[in-house]
Amino acid sequence: MSTFKPIDIKFTWNKELAIKASKLFYDWDMKNSGKRYVGWLFVALTQFAIVGALKHNVFGLLFVSTFLVLYWYYIRWYVRKSMIVKYYDKSGIDDTKVHFQLTEDGLYYDKELIDWDHIYRVIRFDDGILLQTLNHTLFFDNSAFKSDDEVQRFLSVMKQKGKLQG
Repeated sequence: MSTFKPIDIKFTWNKELAIKASKLFYDWDMKNSGKRYVGWLFVALTQFAIVGALKHNVFGLLFVSTFLVLYWYYIRWYVRKSMIVKYYDKSGIDDTKVHFQLTEDGLYYDKELIDWDHIYRVIRFDDGILLQTLNHTLFFDNSAFKSDDEVQRFLSVMKQKGKLQG
C-alpha cells in the first residue's frame, strides 16, 4: 500500500500567465539550446559585412546582417509576445480554470493521465515550474500549489523520476 499523497495543482490560465510562461521558456531556451549560436553567426556576418563596407563600399550585406542581429537579440521576443496577445484578443478565450493532480502513476489533467514516459523534462524557475511533454509545454506558477512544501515535493518526485533539468 502506497503512502504517496497526491499533489493538487490548481490555477487560472489567462493571457498574462501565457505571456509570463512564454517569456520564461524563451529566455531559458535562448541560453540552453543550440539556437544561441545562430545569433553568433549573425554577429560574425555583421563583422564580415563591416569589412566589405569599408574596403569595397558595399553596404547591402551590412544592412541585412545588422537587421538580423537586431531581430535576433531584441525584436524577436516582442514579435512573439504580440502574437500571443493577438491570439488571445482575437479568440475571445476567457480565463480557464485548470486542475492537475500528481500521483504515483503520473500527472492527471481532467482524469486524463500524462504518463511518466510522456514527460520529457521539468525546468525549475524562481516564478514556477515548466513541464514539457511529448506534445505540450505546461507552466505551473508557484501560486498554483497549496504551499512551498508541495512545490518541493513536486520537484522531488520529478527529480526521482529523472525528469528535472539542472
